[in-house]
Order: sequence, then structure tokens, then C-alpha cells
Amino acid sequence: MTALKGIIIVMTLAIATLMTLIVYGLYQKSQNPDFKFFDFSISDAGPSAVMPVAPVSGTSTPVTAFGNIKLDLPAGASIVSATPSGTQLIVITSSDGTKGDQVWVLDIATGKVLSRINTGQ
Repeated sequence: MTALKGIIIVMTLAIATLMTLIVYGLYQKSQNPDFKFFDFSISDAGPSAVMPVAPVSGTSTPVTAFGNIKLDLPAGASIVSATPSGTQLIVITSSDGTKGDQVWVLDIATGKVLSRINTGQ
């Protein structure tokens, strides 16, 4: 009878420990979508060696100030949207119909214009 009581106590402690680990894992996953209890990846280099990783939304990476950027927009043009993408900023501009829309790609770290795409209107 004492052996049965011992087995019940051990099983109760095991269930309580596993439930605590499950709750902890769910909480960590809600705070960090990349959280893993066990990482069985083969590559030691990690995913950043294969592909650049964009920051997770809701987090911020410190960027040094680069000053003002002067975009040579035609008269009547305005910025429609500006979206960060990794270390770049994608700016879409729209004009009054004289030169068409443009897409600007800026480097966030330096503030330099990497490329400009014209629609050719």
C-alpha cells in the first residue's frame, strides 16, 4: 500500500511539473514568437547566415540619426506611404500626373537613396 501511495505522489509531482512547463512555454511563446524549448536545428550559423532577418513587428532596433533626407520630388508630388523593410525604407510618392508615381528605396542606417523606380507616365 505504501508503494502505491509513493507512485501516486510521484505521478502527481510529474503532472504538476509538466503543467507548469506548458504554461511557461505558452507565456514565452506569446511574448516571443520565435521561442523554442528545444532547438534541433542542424546549422550552427543560424538563419541569419542564409537570409537577412527583418525585425519582428513590435520591436525596435536602435538606429543612429542620419539627419534630413532631401528627396527631389517634382512639384505637386506627395509621399503616399513609407514602410520599413529590414535595413531599408520603402517610400512611395504620387504626383499630380506630370511625372507619375515613384518608389524610393532608402538605406535607414545612412539615409542614402539606394534606388528610385519611375512608373514612366
